[in-house]
Amino acid sequence: MKTKLIIPGIFVLGLAAAPMVTIATPNNVNAIEISFTQEKEKVKIEKDRLPEPVKEAIKKDGKTKDASIKEAWQMMGEDGKIYYAVKFDHEGKEMSKKYDANGNEKKD
Repeated sequence: MKTKLIIPGIFVLGLAAAPMVTIATPNNVNAIEISFTQEKEKVKIEKDRLPEPVKEAIKKDGKTKDASIKEAWQMMGEDGKIYYAVKFDHEGKEMSKKYDANGNEKKD
């Protein structure tokens, strides 16, 4: 009789503990650290916080001068320099461009 109660009890405890073991695995911790690093390197900014040279480059470019700025991001490039990624909306079509702090377009 005791065996019939003990074995299912151990089974139930094992099932209850399994999710806790999964949550504490190092893989999940690494995923959190990676996403934190990405957030630190790329920051969404208001379009009026773009540097003046970038704003001037946008006004002079035939493709972007009539487009509205949908989003702007400040990010650190692999070379350690700051870049600005800008997403535009032009007559319902989206396009993105990347600029350095001097307003020079960076093509990947």
